[in-house]
Amino acid sequence: MLEKTSAEMVLRPAAGAVFALVDGRSVLFSETRQKLYELDQLGAFIWCKLAQGASLEDVHQELGQLGIGERAAREFTWQAMNVWIDRGVLDLDWRRSADCAFSTVLGQRRISVRAANRDLLQQLSSLFCVTDDSGEEEDIAIETMMLGDRVFFRGNDASIQRCEAAALAPTIKAHITERLIRSNQWAFALHAASLVKCGMGLLLCGQPGAGKSTLALELVDAGFQYAGDDVALIGADGTICGIPFALTLKQGSWRLLSRLYGDWNDVTHRRSDGAEVRYLPIPDAHNGSLSANWIIFLNRVASGPVELTPLDQLDSIKRLIEGAFAADGKLSQPGFFALKRIVAGARSFQLIYSESAQARQLLMDLCNDKA
Repeated sequence: MLEKTSAEMVLRPAAGAVFALVDGRSVLFSETRQKLYELDQLGAFIWCKLAQGASLEDVHQELGQLGIGERAAREFTWQAMNVWIDRGVLDLDWRRSADCAFSTVLGQRRISVRAANRDLLQQLSSLFCVTDDSGEEEDIAIETMMLGDRVFFRGNDASIQRCEAAALAPTIKAHITERLIRSNQWAFALHAASLVKCGMGLLLCGQPGAGKSTLALELVDAGFQYAGDDVALIGADGTICGIPFALTLKQGSWRLLSRLYGDWNDVTHRRSDGAEVRYLPIPDAHNGSLSANWIIFLNRVASGPVELTPLDQLDSIKRLIEGAFAADGKLSQPGFFALKRIVAGARSFQLIYSESAQARQLLMDLCNDKA
């Protein structure tokens, strides 16, 4: 159970939101969205009380005086609040504790995370391999708080989003990743894990479920330096930059995690797709640019021997284009030539495997020029 927020919190109408009566009917006008929302009698009562500065407990008590039970009062209030927050007409403002914060660097961007209490901060710090408190100005800022049993967060644009407590870390990870991909510094991104061996880069390419994280865990155990397990950012000049969040491991990899790291029993998080995951921060993660010396396209099968098949440059580019995604949804011409540069400097292979341990050994042999 997460600690409830201790920070001072205020609910108030968002900028540009105004209440009015039109022909005896209660409405909210949003200047920001240029829309009109009609309220029923109960919604109008709740809105007006919040607009007058009443706390949630005050609203619940006054609803009780109108003959509405406590449970129903809370449900009505939360339903209305969720709708109003999603529509951008209700704002939450809170003051954070100065010691519940940290910063880090990902994708060559400084990220600051501020939380309303220690429990929230601990959940979020598990996402990152390295944190620091250099005090430099941030490029991406995240603020989180709890209200009741719900978690709210906001980023640089000040819009408020909400999620279940168990989904907080995966939701924030997705939010930061999207912000990094949309940065004008990067031409596009690849679904790829990134590792480094003796200064040379290895990309493990594949869609979600291909086994990138599990195989990355195996290779880290074998001495590779970790640089990210999900997305690699690509510059127009062919620069490759992993995003070294903590390794994300689904339930199928927990046995391997326990075998390599002992009786691992860290917090379990739940992603938006319902999958339960655990995060493993990797010490000494690589947090900069790298060059790809090997590009491996993963094809995990139910059974069978491990097989490594060389690919020519054209086949490799075609496969990379299939796994590329950009902020505007299109791979640009500069992005294509960046892919061409990357492939020209690397050896590309398709890896068919069923057991990560066998794939690990074959990739170790490849990077040691034994395969």
